[in-house]
Amino acid sequence: MAVKSPKNPSIAIIIPALNAGRTLDETFAHLFGGTSMNGSKLQGLRYPGQKTDVIVVDGGSRDETLEIVKKWQKKHKRLRLIQVPRCKSPGQARNAALKWVKNEILLFLDSDCAPNQDWVGKMIQPLLRDPKIGMVGGELYTLQFDPQNKVEHYCEQIGFLSVGDRVGMKEGGYYPPVRKNMPREVNGSQTCPFFSMANAAVSRKAALAVGNHFWEEGAAEDVDFSLRLSKAGYKLFFQPDAVVRHMHRANLGEFCRQVRGQGLGRPLAIKAHAKRVLEIRLQLFGEHSLPVPFPFQAMIYWGDFHFMHLFGIWALVKTVGLASQGDSAGVVMGSDHLLILWGLFMFFFLKYFLPVLKIQPASDFLLWSWIRYRSNLAMLWGGLMGIGKFGRIYIELSL
Repeated sequence: MAVKSPKNPSIAIIIPALNAGRTLDETFAHLFGGTSMNGSKLQGLRYPGQKTDVIVVDGGSRDETLEIVKKWQKKHKRLRLIQVPRCKSPGQARNAALKWVKNEILLFLDSDCAPNQDWVGKMIQPLLRDPKIGMVGGELYTLQFDPQNKVEHYCEQIGFLSVGDRVGMKEGGYYPPVRKNMPREVNGSQTCPFFSMANAAVSRKAALAVGNHFWEEGAAEDVDFSLRLSKAGYKLFFQPDAVVRHMHRANLGEFCRQVRGQGLGRPLAIKAHAKRVLEIRLQLFGEHSLPVPFPFQAMIYWGDFHFMHLFGIWALVKTVGLASQGDSAGVVMGSDHLLILWGLFMFFFLKYFLPVLKIQPASDFLLWSWIRYRSNLAMLWGGLMGIGKFGRIYIELSL
């Protein structure tokens, strides 16, 4: 006979924090109630307080993070602080919390996230309805913390980190299982069935089934945890109505560090979960994969970003080569081969930057183009760093 789940099971909300002073007050205001950054009054989560523990794991902050947590602890006795000096990753921080919590359902947030008031109810509903579901993921939108911040404005308009388009499940429902263990299915991209720990819920039973533990490599721990749950026989469920808004990086350098970290983790993810193939993923008028048997796991994307650089560098080298032979400018620029190369460069250049026209205001077109290019380059560089660190070939996608 099936055991009936309690209507309001005990929950633990786990939040890793490191130098989170800029956003943590806003996160707490959404959790407990208080005054938002825009001056509005927030009621906090609509869930019984006596059933809710909030655990913040500080990884060695050097800003006012600890003072903010202690200030809120004076009013909220179920807010717990765990300190992990010199914490090397969010996974290590979450593991410190997992050793302590005994709650029936674990919810995960980041320290720069603002959940909707009905977030908990929406997140736990599928877990209570179907015991085969081990993990629920909600939607992530951008909350522009500073109305004048151009990087946050860019993230908001492109839907950065949005879950809705992942594996074609915009309307929500059960995520498809990984079927062929191809690199694209397990790498943490939009074709991979995983949930970010910035907005996820896991039953304690499911967490225990996979060791109640995240890996601590500092990258792709959410991808690995999701895939291990799936391999253990649990279903993953996308709940788009469970909304968390994310306060993104304050400047372009920090934003690029974030996406570089995403790229860094992807070679590790395919090393741990993909079968031994080289998957070539062509991003040209749709996406098309060519898997090739290979001694180890490898992934190469090739799209507008890569074609633009290939033909641009090729055309520039050929132009310099012809000019160095003493040919006149007319002869150099009249070369049929050279004109084709420059033409191909311009085609992919325009094709790559065309989506930027959708970002407003149009007067900042050059800035939006620069952010798009810099962040794509940072992600590519992260993947290259991951090759050296984890020993798997990985050429990042064209954003």
